[in-house]
Amino acid sequence: MHDLKTDARSGFVLVTIFTAIIILEGCYSGVSGVKYIYEPSTSFSGLNSYAWTTVSGQHEPLVVPNVQFFADQVLEQKGFKKTSEKPDLLISTEIEYETSYNKYQLRMLTLNIYRRESKELIWRGTAPGNINTDAASNDLRNAVRDILAKFPPK
Repeated sequence: MHDLKTDARSGFVLVTIFTAIIILEGCYSGVSGVKYIYEPSTSFSGLNSYAWTTVSGQHEPLVVPNVQFFADQVLEQKGFKKTSEKPDLLISTEIEYETSYNKYQLRMLTLNIYRRESKELIWRGTAPGNINTDAASNDLRNAVRDILAKFPPK
């Protein structure tokens, strides 16, 4: 025999859970749509060291060091070595902000990877979206990780 009270309660619980999921997804300010492009004729084998290049433009002073810190972790896991002595690669960071009410909101993060000797751009990864740079958020860490997920290309 069907108990209508149980069915109604089950339906209410499902609707509540579904609504909560939709609300939480709407609040998430993470990145999606990470894109990357590279020079297809470039052989990435043998390229195993890198250094960071200087960043130009206005930015929050702590964002770039955080991007570099997170990228260093990912690159080290991939077998790359950070060095100041003749690195194979140079990496630069581009950050685009949206300013409102004297507050910066990171709206695009780009990592450019160049051959050191020729200064030729060989790989670029970009994470668009509202990227929260607050230390309590994992948005910036996730954006860097997602950008470098396809580097080096196979």
